[in-house]
Amino acid sequence: MAEKLKILIIEDNKPVRIVCDAGLSDSVFEKRFEENGTEALETYTTWQPDIIILDLMLPGMSGFSILQEIRQERKDTKTAVVVASSISEKDTVVDVLKLGVQGYILKPFTHKDIAVKVLESYKRMNPERAQAALASLESGKE
Repeated sequence: MAEKLKILIIEDNKPVRIVCDAGLSDSVFEKRFEENGTEALETYTTWQPDIIILDLMLPGMSGFSILQEIRQERKDTKTAVVVASSISEKDTVVDVLKLGVQGYILKPFTHKDIAVKVLESYKRMNPERAQAALASLESGKE
């Protein structure tokens, strides 16, 4: 794969961060982790990730507020956002879908399926890069 996908994981739960780190191959993804909204938005602004994995329940600023900031205030429609949450209520899912997320992954998930779920969601934004990343994962090559 020519260029790694830049992925920002916004998650305050250490075991979930560990699962994401283990499941998102270093050969495909360049990863950054943030635990709160303020630092996450700073990293988002300076680093400009291709994909964000966003927890909704965060200390301080909620994931929903981060999503609103990215989509409504900053008018960013190029960064793929995949929500990873244990919240399964239909209203919450509908609310984040209305704000323009590419995917919604229900917790708990395993390290074995996180990369594929994220890349399947990323296909909605960039089918070519997502397919190349999936092929790279399957081949186990860079």
